[in-house]
Amino acid sequence: MLQEIQIPRGSKFRVQRDFWRKYPEYECYIAAGSDVDLVADTDEDQVPSDGYNDRRAHITVVTFLHKRVFRPKALFVNWHKRRDKKVLEHMAHGRVLWLDAMTHEGERVSITNIHQATARQPDLQKRVNTHIQAEMNKSEGRRRSMGGDLNAATSCTGYSISTKSHFEKVDDQFQEFIQRTGGSLIQSEAHTRKDPMGGASLDDIKSATLDHIITRTDALEKSQKR
Repeated sequence: MLQEIQIPRGSKFRVQRDFWRKYPEYECYIAAGSDVDLVADTDEDQVPSDGYNDRRAHITVVTFLHKRVFRPKALFVNWHKRRDKKVLEHMAHGRVLWLDAMTHEGERVSITNIHQATARQPDLQKRVNTHIQAEMNKSEGRRRSMGGDLNAATSCTGYSISTKSHFEKVDDQFQEFIQRTGGSLIQSEAHTRKDPMGGASLDDIKSATLDHIITRTDALEKSQKR
């Protein structure tokens, strides 16, 4: 699962073909979203440059499914209705990629890749979580995997004091979401953010895999720009 992948407008299928050629063992799925106001979308004081917020580009999330595990042509799941787009703001445009995939053994698996709203927008995060939970309830009992840049955690280290109050609120909401959906957390051993001054970590909890797997990763490109 990758987040904040910048691709030129109108190039989704070309980029997808490039991924297929470079990684032939995977099927590639892309949610091409609208570009965002990065100043309002980052939890850090510094705003990346290098054309990151170029209006000619899409900011996307990308999911790769291994061909030895999953059958081809996973289905895209609509996690919200058209009338909800306004209240979901930019999150309704390419920030969530939900796939309904089938393993070669015939098991259906829901796979959700999310680039959640910034911790400075706790109400928007809560609206997104509510919609995702509602969609999960429609197929209760199915195996699920959810990951991405969740901008929330059960614990975090290395982040600036200025973001502490924001993270406390979204972290509490995240805990509630995990409990309501019956999820468990899997942590990456690497820093979720790293820069020349040091690193930061989120999700300092490991637990066994249950029906839902919720992980947190940051795109390497995002970490490098910070």
